[in-house]
Amino acid sequence: MASQRAEALPHSRPPAVALYWGVVLVWMATISFFSTEPFSAANTSRYLDPVLRYFFPHITPAQFISWHFVIRKSAHFIEFFVLGALAYWASRRGRLPRWRPAWMLQALGLAVLYSFVDEAHQVFVPNRTSSLYDSGIDSLGAAASQIIIYLRHGLLARLAPLR
Repeated sequence: MASQRAEALPHSRPPAVALYWGVVLVWMATISFFSTEPFSAANTSRYLDPVLRYFFPHITPAQFISWHFVIRKSAHFIEFFVLGALAYWASRRGRLPRWRPAWMLQALGLAVLYSFVDEAHQVFVPNRTSSLYDSGIDSLGAAASQIIIYLRHGLLARLAPLR
């Protein structure tokens, strides 16, 4: 009986839990890597300048500064959007129902907390600055992922009777 239950609930096995949360930890390490000196504003302009000039050959210096800012802030949003989604996925671990407020709050809480940790980390990195504004953008990205997960769950729940 116990072996049947273990087979019916594969998410409860410690290796499966480690796999789910391992993916989250790898993504968190990736975010930390992007918070290092090579990805400071001074360095990313070297990467972004040729790309923007290729696609927009007549871009002015002022436009470049604006687009550089938008791209960097979008990266914050996207990094934490992904973290929020992965944290929800790890919290859920394939269990039913497909959405629970506790899983959403756990994912959102982890992402918001990590946004503060990431900004605190940047205090010690040369050519990086810590900003609560960036942490806010990070948190918005995580919240957006939770909203999309919630809306997707609601839509799937409404479509289920139609099948």
